[in-house]
Amino acid sequence: MSPESGGRKRGPAARERRDDPTGDAMLSRAVRDVGRDLDGIDDALQAELCVAALLGTWWGVFLVDADPEVVLGERLVAMAGRKRTTTALGLLRAIAVLGTAGQRAAAAAAAEALAAKGVGEPAWAGELAGRRVSWAWGYGDVYGDQTSVLLAVEHGVPHGVIVLVDHAMGGIAKDAFVTDDPTGTLADIRSLDEPGVWVRELTLEEAARLLVPAFTATDRATDPPVDAGFRDVRALAMARVRLLPDVPPVAPPVVDDAEREAIVREFTASAPARALDLDPAVVAACARLVVDHGCESDGHPLRVGPAKVELLLLDWLPAHDPDENVSAVMPEVVRAWVRWAGPRAGLPAVAQRELEQVVEEIVAAMDYPGPDDPGPDGLPPGLADAVLDGLLDDDTTPEQVQEAVTRRVFATPRTTAVLDGEQVQLDPSDPDGRGLLIRAEHPEYADVLDDPAGELGAGGVNPRLHLAMHEIVANQLWDGDPPGVWPAAQRLLATGADRHDVLHALADVATRHVHAALTRQQPFDTAAYADDLAELGAPPRSGRRRRGRAPDGPGLFDEPTTATVTPLRRPPAPPGPSTYRIKVALRGVRPPIWRRLLVPSDTTLAGLHDILQVAMGWLNGHLHQFVAGDRLFGPPDPDAEPEQVDEATVRLHEVLRATGDRLRYEYDFGDGWEHDVVLEAVEPGPPATARCTGGRRACPPEDCGGPWGYAELLAAVGDPDHPDHAERVEWAGPYFDPAAFDRRDVDAGLAALAARR
Repeated sequence: MSPESGGRKRGPAARERRDDPTGDAMLSRAVRDVGRDLDGIDDALQAELCVAALLGTWWGVFLVDADPEVVLGERLVAMAGRKRTTTALGLLRAIAVLGTAGQRAAAAAAAEALAAKGVGEPAWAGELAGRRVSWAWGYGDVYGDQTSVLLAVEHGVPHGVIVLVDHAMGGIAKDAFVTDDPTGTLADIRSLDEPGVWVRELTLEEAARLLVPAFTATDRATDPPVDAGFRDVRALAMARVRLLPDVPPVAPPVVDDAEREAIVREFTASAPARALDLDPAVVAACARLVVDHGCESDGHPLRVGPAKVELLLLDWLPAHDPDENVSAVMPEVVRAWVRWAGPRAGLPAVAQRELEQVVEEIVAAMDYPGPDDPGPDGLPPGLADAVLDGLLDDDTTPEQVQEAVTRRVFATPRTTAVLDGEQVQLDPSDPDGRGLLIRAEHPEYADVLDDPAGELGAGGVNPRLHLAMHEIVANQLWDGDPPGVWPAAQRLLATGADRHDVLHALADVATRHVHAALTRQQPFDTAAYADDLAELGAPPRSGRRRRGRAPDGPGLFDEPTTATVTPLRRPPAPPGPSTYRIKVALRGVRPPIWRRLLVPSDTTLAGLHDILQVAMGWLNGHLHQFVAGDRLFGPPDPDAEPEQVDEATVRLHEVLRATGDRLRYEYDFGDGWEHDVVLEAVEPGPPATARCTGGRRACPPEDCGGPWGYAELLAAVGDPDHPDHAERVEWAGPYFDPAAFDRRDVDAGLAALAARR
């Protein structure tokens, strides 16, 4: 059992709110429903978890000119006080422990009134009083990004509460959960033996100084980024924090402008800053932004850690719209800042090295958006909406949408063009916009096209006809008509041809048929055109010769190709085992979920399957296969496709040979999880074991319905007002955090996998 997994299950999830969140009918149903839950509970802790989940349903809800804790919470207390039942009395007893100050006072008075009228107490009610925190332990990372506190609670059912404080997010209480084995959980915590982790016993006063302001910071934040399930446990965790000694509040650190400038001067005079060989004024401007971020995030500008650096570079800095010169050199300045500030903070050498490695990964991932840079979904701004135009109707299946999106992105991968010297945003779903984007892909023709008298046949190229045929092919791909165009493009891509070659091959076929129809004034031969498309990228059929260019058909399209595209030559496989750096990205999911791995090049595909299961976080409970071009690889299975090759007989370097090569890993054919596996680099010598060097976001839960179902799950879990919120939160579990990723956990899993082999 680990500190993160040794938790007690929550009580029944709170019932969803109705359309009128302030109506008596909703509150009456809540009393009735939670009463049914409480009737089946025989210990106080489970009852508190049940009521805490109810109180969490309106935590953070915004009501105009009203406090939901008053109009909902206190009205609920009043309504329960009018019901002369044991379950109503139990609800009031629990709220008297878990509620806000006003709710606790009102619930205690209402409970005493019911008891005085002879209403019987629940068997567990006596356990609510007399509780105390007997000890506290803390653990966290040496960088100071996060601290977790375990409180052990005595009397009644012994249990513990763990609260995660996120210092990089302003010191908020980000997560909380309950364990019914605090001693066992403490043993797990104390067994943590890593250079980057500290573990020690805390005095109860120290625990209070950490946790009281953390919950205050969470409550004051607008839409705080708490983990899924936090709201269900929050009331109980705060009740345990109230058992800690009262400590005087500590004023947050304030760093004035003069102190900030002094820090900047000290940094710019340091060896790491001087070694940058950059304009000192720009370095100072970058350093001031780093200091300002540190003061805003946690009040400690010299503290450095992976989470803090990631928030600075990927969230805070882009939102503050830095000067172009600053943006260009900020990664270099942050590298120097980490080398300077880490030793000042007393980081151990191992932690310092790990921090610098993480910073490199963050810098590699950062890309401040330009006009054509990908957004969170991996597409340029506006392209996602454009390619979905007309697709999201009731008759379109998810598979059809995915196919159309891929096809349209291939047809028109950009959304900006330079017109009259200015960069403008265009809509690819508009044929006119699509035409301008196609023209922007050929700047070499701009001068000729802008000059009506210009010679169009220079160099054997007819620019106007080139663009006309390119536009015809792009429109065919966008509309999926004729239906043979996209399958032909996919076959050509599978041979190793790039997008440029594929478009030329498609245009060459279209040109021959259009030219023949125009010059011979014959009807367009749709069947012959379809036959020629079907032959593109396909192996020659015995006894049949491919159609060539019509004898009298001049090359209307530049760089004419034959009806086939010769597969690109690949370099031979490495002479000996080497290290492959691969990136694995889950398709169809946004925000992106990916891992970057170092694996031996001679790993079998069966071994790669095991590695991907661990790295991504899957549970290996479903079928899988690899796809490379038109080849299939998978485990031996009598029901598999006849052409499928046993994955245990094929090594990675046999399918990925050159940088940029890719294959697809498909897992759970029902949900349809597809992963792109791309070879990014080949390094000499094999790694001892597979390792993870970076990644983003947690693996989706198994059996959640694939990319579409996962998107629906995120929408429901992330929106307390969603009609399925309570149900989906309960299904996902208390520890589901879609944003979570810990490279060390992945490496530990990969090490364990290697040990089992």
